[in-house]
Amino acid sequence: MSTPDDGWADFTHTPQTSKVSAHELFERYREFQRFTTALSKRDLVARGWLKDANDDSPLAAIFFDLPLSKQPTLFRKSAKADENLLAVWQARARLQAQHFYLGGECASFTGLTREYLRNLALLSVNPQVVRDLPDLLAKSGVILVYVYALPGMSADGAVFHLSTGHPVIAMSLRFPRLDYFWFTLLHELAHLVLHNDQLVAPLFFDVEAGEEQDRIEKAANRLAKDSIVDRESWRNCPPKYDPRDQAVRTYAAAQGVHPSLIAGLLRKEFGNYTRYNSIINEHDIRTIIIKP
Repeated sequence: MSTPDDGWADFTHTPQTSKVSAHELFERYREFQRFTTALSKRDLVARGWLKDANDDSPLAAIFFDLPLSKQPTLFRKSAKADENLLAVWQARARLQAQHFYLGGECASFTGLTREYLRNLALLSVNPQVVRDLPDLLAKSGVILVYVYALPGMSADGAVFHLSTGHPVIAMSLRFPRLDYFWFTLLHELAHLVLHNDQLVAPLFFDVEAGEEQDRIEKAANRLAKDSIVDRESWRNCPPKYDPRDQAVRTYAAAQGVHPSLIAGLLRKEFGNYTRYNSIINEHDIRTIIIKP
């Protein structure tokens, strides 16, 4: 299982110097200097990501991942997201994914289907399954890693590719709720169904993002929702007219998913985030994942 915050061991970054000009290398070096100067290292040291505030060497892995400030950024994010935090978090996720690939069996990735996402959503009935998801997804060539969010980072997940061609889903566990976890996971996997050939840069997902999301993110949201619940059934489902928790549980059982996923969709649709608290807060994802 790929657990959050495994050691920041050294990993040989794939050499890319032959792919860029000397001018771009110089610009990237200047960008890297600006990045490391602006980044607060206290949290990284506290998490063990850096040995001390004066040692930037583990950050070298993001050298080629940093978007140049003079070029249009390829990072999709909410307007409030901090690019420095996202860059270092994604670099950590990349290294963790590389270690997962080298340390275990990961099938070749040949694509995912809508049916695969729906069948995966059905596993949500058992909250404990999140501990097994990295090994399960690896059988389809997808690497799933859990890397805790940095303070102030507004991203719940990301999707990108390793140099091997394997897609990586990184989950920040920013919120410990089951509904957030599953919607984020299905959203990122939806990108592999809908947009895999377009993923030339990491895509970051903020589950709280509103109308500023572009059409690609909205399409992934739609497929994630369709994977949880049948679209036709959802239009006039009983819980929309019956506010009792039992109505949610009964409908979730009919759909074959955990009731927290239905409760989360209803809270989002009605803009009422005080309903169904007993269902929503029934399980803590972080506790489940780190449990021995």
